[in-house]
Amino acid sequence: MKNYTKAVLYAYPFLKNIGKEYDEHVFNRAILSYRSDFSAERIALYIAGEIVEKQTLQEVQKTVEEVLSKLSDVERTLVAIRYFGKKRKIRRSLTGEGKGAWSERKYFRMQSRLSEKLGAMLVARGIDERYFQDILLKIELFEKTYRFVCEGKDVQVRWNEREWLRFRE
Repeated sequence: MKNYTKAVLYAYPFLKNIGKEYDEHVFNRAILSYRSDFSAERIALYIAGEIVEKQTLQEVQKTVEEVLSKLSDVERTLVAIRYFGKKRKIRRSLTGEGKGAWSERKYFRMQSRLSEKLGAMLVARGIDERYFQDILLKIELFEKTYRFVCEGKDVQVRWNEREWLRFRE
């Protein structure tokens, strides 16, 4: 899976509340504009940019939700474990006795296949590398998440999964 796809998935949980935060920020900026040293035109352009950014984030959120809705329950669980930090799901879903228990090898193979599938589904819905570089990377949330992935810090997430799977055996 490409780094930009991982960044989109890691950022997704933060998108749920971001609309309200943008609304509050824009409202406060507009209300306090009379105290600003900047011109009304400059403030209006800033506010318009913030509104466009909010709409972009909402579109990405909607696209990821559409992609996730096409996944099976097991695949959604795997995504929640890896990208959304839902470690309790691994306890409930993957560690049961008998049929429900997965080996470490099976778990990581499923994650690998799912990563490729998610990447293809996002590209099919317009979130490709060019869109990410041209549009999303200008937004602080995605810039920080992308840096996190590019610096290899997401590898620690997989190691944590591996350690947890070993611990339960």
